[in-house]
Amino acid sequence: MPWVIASLVRSGALLTLVLASTAQADDEPLPQGSQPEYGVMPMASQGSNRRLERRLSRQERPKQDRRYSGPTAVLGLQGGVPLFVGNAVDRSVIRPGGSFTLLAGADLGYFVPEIEFGYLAVPIDPVALPREPLQRIHLGFGTRLQVPNRSPVLPYLGFGFAAQWWKFDTLGGCVLVACSTGSRFRFAPGLSFRAGTSISFARSAAIDIGVRYILSFEGDTVFTQNTHIIEPSIGFRFWL
Repeated sequence: MPWVIASLVRSGALLTLVLASTAQADDEPLPQGSQPEYGVMPMASQGSNRRLERRLSRQERPKQDRRYSGPTAVLGLQGGVPLFVGNAVDRSVIRPGGSFTLLAGADLGYFVPEIEFGYLAVPIDPVALPREPLQRIHLGFGTRLQVPNRSPVLPYLGFGFAAQWWKFDTLGGCVLVACSTGSRFRFAPGLSFRAGTSISFARSAAIDIGVRYILSFEGDTVFTQNTHIIEPSIGFRFWL
C-alpha cells in the first residue's frame, strides 16, 4: 500500500506542474499581428476591401435602413409613359407613348451624380395621314438630391441636361408642334427635372417611382416651338 500512495502523490505532482505550465503559456501575450485590434474587422490580407466592408455593414442593418454607408455604385432601369402637354397639343393626334431609361451613377449620400441613356416613342396620328412614331434617343447628365434615413423610403429630387436626337418621318411637314425630320435623327437640346422616391425591398435593391418633366428646345427644326413632356415612370434601382 505505501508504494501505491507514493505513486499517486507523484502523479498528482506531475499533473500540477503540467497545468501550471499551460496556464503560464496562456497568459503570455500573442505575437504581434495575430490578434485583431478591438473594433476593427479582421481582413484576409493586410489590404482593406472597402467594397466588402460596405456590403457587410449593410447586411448588419435592417433591410429598410437607407442610411449612407460610403460611396457606392448605382444602377437603375426605368419605364415611363411620356405625355406631351401644352396649348398646341391635341390628344387625338399626339397620343401617350412609352420610354425606357438606363441609369448609372455614384451614391455619395445626399448627392448622386448620374448619367443616363434612353429611348422614347410617341404615336402621332395626323388626319388623312398614316400614323408615325415621334422617336427620341437621349444621353443625359445630371444629379439626384436625396435624404438618407432609417426608413425604406428614400425621397429625391433630380435635374439634368439632355442631349437629344429626334426622328419623325412623315409626309405632312409639321404636325402640330412636331416637324418631319425625314429618315434621320436631328439634334435638339433639353432639360429634365424629376421628383420621386425609392422604396427598398432588399438591402441593395429598391423600386423607383417618380415623375419627370422634360423641356425640349426647338433644335434643328425638330419642333415649331419649345415642347413640354410629363413622364410618370416606375423602375428598379440597385446598389452594387
